[in-house]
Amino acid sequence: MNKSENLSDEKQAKNLDKGFTVKEVASFIDETPNVIRNWFKELRQYIPHEKSDKGNGYNIYKSEGIERFKEIQALHREQNWSMKQIEHYFATGGESFKPEPEKKAGELIAEELKALREEMAALREENKQMKEQLDNQETFNKEFVIPGIQQIKGEVSSIRGSIERDKELDESNRSAKEAKQLIAAANENPDTNLDKQKKGFFARFFGK
Repeated sequence: MNKSENLSDEKQAKNLDKGFTVKEVASFIDETPNVIRNWFKELRQYIPHEKSDKGNGYNIYKSEGIERFKEIQALHREQNWSMKQIEHYFATGGESFKPEPEKKAGELIAEELKALREEMAALREENKQMKEQLDNQETFNKEFVIPGIQQIKGEVSSIRGSIERDKELDESNRSAKEAKQLIAAANENPDTNLDKQKKGFFARFFGK
């Protein structure tokens, strides 16, 4: 190892003690600063970092942070993992995330057919229940509603007949009362005109 390489290693060791900036991390692992910023944005809680003591609000990364960026780089670049897969990997302590394989057209069609069969079965059951309700309603109508209506009609007809009989009875009572009054008047004052009135009354009363 030549002298320049030794100096470079010493510089890196000192930087690890005080921490690397985003640009220095990017240069150190051969990525662009924007890539480092995006990785940090997506996986912030899994990347060890500190705030710069210079008061500028910048993040700095020491040995643990550098190693985590290298790990992200290996998973993303070499194994082609997405940020979501890497996040799951870190969150579960190393459990790899395997997305569900895409379903083939035949499987999708089979699922749709199954869903249609289930829907048709549900509709048949609903129709069956509706038919049972209609049958029950028809039976109820035959046993209770129709006889009840007929009974009410009979009662109404009976009431109407009773009213008509009451009217006829009232008319008869009124006519009988008038006859009694005429007879009483005739007995008190036998007059020809009165006899004519009696005859006229009885003619009206008996239809003669």
